[in-house]
Amino acid sequence: MPSNCPECGSSNVVEDDLYSQRQLVCEDCGSVVAEGHLTTTLSDETQSRAVPYHTSTEAIKKPCRNLIAGFSRVRALCRILRLTSDMESEVVCLFERAYNHPNFLHVTLTKKEVLGGCCILSVCRQSNWPVSMGTIGYLLGADTPLMGAVYQELTKSLNIENTTKGITDLLESFCYEFKLRPEQVDEVLSETPQRLVDRTSALIELAADAWIVTGRQPLPLFMASVYVAWQSLNPTARMKYSFSAFCQIGKAPEQSWRKSRETILKRINELKGVLCKLGQELPWLRGRKVEPSMVATLVDDILKNRRALLMRAVRKYEEQLKNELPETQTGDHDNDLSGNNPTNSNHPDSPSSKALESEVTYLKQVSSDDCESVADKETSDCELPPTHWGKRHLFLPPCVKSRKRQRVDTPQLEVTGDEEISDSEIESYIRSQDEIKMYLTAQKELEEA
Repeated sequence: MPSNCPECGSSNVVEDDLYSQRQLVCEDCGSVVAEGHLTTTLSDETQSRAVPYHTSTEAIKKPCRNLIAGFSRVRALCRILRLTSDMESEVVCLFERAYNHPNFLHVTLTKKEVLGGCCILSVCRQSNWPVSMGTIGYLLGADTPLMGAVYQELTKSLNIENTTKGITDLLESFCYEFKLRPEQVDEVLSETPQRLVDRTSALIELAADAWIVTGRQPLPLFMASVYVAWQSLNPTARMKYSFSAFCQIGKAPEQSWRKSRETILKRINELKGVLCKLGQELPWLRGRKVEPSMVATLVDDILKNRRALLMRAVRKYEEQLKNELPETQTGDHDNDLSGNNPTNSNHPDSPSSKALESEVTYLKQVSSDDCESVADKETSDCELPPTHWGKRHLFLPPCVKSRKRQRVDTPQLEVTGDEEISDSEIESYIRSQDEIKMYLTAQKELEEA
């Protein structure tokens, strides 16, 4: 600090804090002896180096309020689903990346909340954690189509490669959601979760052999299989309970079955239809017809002999077709079924145990080519035509059995205004004498009123 004033030589120099800047001022003459520095140092000034603005005002950017709320919501969902701490950290990091991505910056809060659920689903699939999209959608209260669209956009935007979970991997966690333990319901209606899982898994495998699982959503199929499995474990006491009553007894989440109730009932009918076809092949029934209302009593025997009953049902159906078709069509039918495959059950030298394998092999070869051609044909009837190859098989994929009519857009008329007008059309626009009189009378009454 200088001791004397350079103007008057006085030593009465004091500090002045005027305008929030430290200065040295001479009290005798009022001269400013020295000034303070705000953002620069003496070496910076002498070497002419500018100090950037962000250097003097730099601060750590805090996340926005919606992002903070999203973090808490995502962590809460992770703890509800009992994810590990490492998985929870991965979900939070993935959600932060997705939230700051340009594709998700200017979207609604609902879509951002669904985005958090999609991040949880992505991490769960990468870690082989059995959680379905329907479960996360139920916790968020979001529609499944919206969640599916956001999930696809997330994987495409961040280049995420996820592994898909098998339908049986999700079954165990799904069955444990029902409140059917002995301490929760009556003894007649109670069932241990493990027995329910085992019986439902066997029904799912049977549905896969009968092409019911192909191209279907898992949730309605799970609900249908659990309901049939629960009935079959004690059929005498549980056959009288409907599907809605079962959901109320087991306290199933309403959102998992209320909206898709019609679809679940269709899966129940399909599953019971397959059980009826196999139940007729039980030896002690001697070919008697099995009704869907009573098939629950035979489920245990059907599942124990599933492979043998499937082969027997397929073989019997093919023999019935041989007897019904004429000889010329029978020859073609045999050639089509064999397909030069020695494992076919109709071949005289092949063992009967290969009948079902040839059936499944043929369907896999043909369904990929024929399903698209069948869907392209215009038809208003859901029944297959008599000449269709699907008539020769007992079990078919859904895309073959339920064909949808192709939508035909009606051509729009192109009107340019230069079209010719006939005399009859011109006369239709000209008022007659009676219409003129009625118009004049009405106009006169309106004026008087």
